[in-house]
Amino acid sequence: MENTSIAFLIRSVLLFILITASFLLNTNCSSSNYIPEKMETALQQEIKKLEKENSDILIQFKGKTNGIINEDIKSKLKETGIIVESVIGDIFTASGNAESIKKTTLLEFVVFLESAKQMDLKQK
Repeated sequence: MENTSIAFLIRSVLLFILITASFLLNTNCSSSNYIPEKMETALQQEIKKLEKENSDILIQFKGKTNGIINEDIKSKLKETGIIVESVIGDIFTASGNAESIKKTTLLEFVVFLESAKQMDLKQK
């Protein structure tokens, strides 16, 4: 009877470890999880191109949130792996690799992301 109880306990612990490991692998390896509707088409295409090339190049982009960006929101943006460069009200500019930009779309307060438009400041 005691051996049966110990065997059951060991099987239960091993099953728990297996389920936990499976869950952690699924959540940590899911860089493809993102909300494409929150990204401009040009930014999506740029990300797909970099992913095909296996490149970790940083992309400059700008984003809009559903409210004024405070230090807490700025911190949560940085937790995705992006580099927040400037903030004005509910708009921010940043740079990040493809994976970090995708993670940014998962933040509830992020409304939209688009490629940063490069301005030509040379006078003609």
